[in-house]
Amino acid sequence: MSGLIEPLKKTFSDLFSRSLKKINSDENQFILYRIVDSYTIDDQENYKVQCAFTKAILDLKIDEIVFDLDILHGLHPIQSCFVGMEHAKVSNQKSRAQQQKNVISSYKIGRYHTYCLVAQNRNGALTIEHRNSKEQFVYDAIDIALSRELIGEFNAADAFQVGVLAGMQYINNLKRGKESSLNINHLRLVK
Repeated sequence: MSGLIEPLKKTFSDLFSRSLKKINSDENQFILYRIVDSYTIDDQENYKVQCAFTKAILDLKIDEIVFDLDILHGLHPIQSCFVGMEHAKVSNQKSRAQQQKNVISSYKIGRYHTYCLVAQNRNGALTIEHRNSKEQFVYDAIDIALSRELIGEFNAADAFQVGVLAGMQYINNLKRGKESSLNINHLRLVK
């Protein structure tokens, strides 16, 4: 009788330990936060961030989201990219020094992570690499940020970085457009 119980115990313990490994795996983490609304107070944009498990709503400014790594890495990549773009806009207007909170090293492994950032060239174009095939592509940061399908394939940290770079490129393009419209050379007919 004990000969039959031992293999059954081993089978059940293997099944149970496998399910625990899946739950604890970094690859199977869930989206922990999401931005559900925004509102403006005194010309400053505030965001309502909802915690996925408790349904608690946090009222946060963009800097508070950026410097709290638990929240930033707990967002979906599309929302993380949006936070990066908004942060670039805000940080361009004001220079602030803040320290990051909740720095945890477990964010190195992404949940989505089909693509990862490899490099940025001098023109600002980003080299990205497919995780499985190791194939590399070169895109403009704005093109990646505007593509819902592509930005959704990055982890939250890389999506945030793409958002910051896209926001900075967008702001620089606006500045160049204003400067070029001020310095337009007009042709004159000379007799």
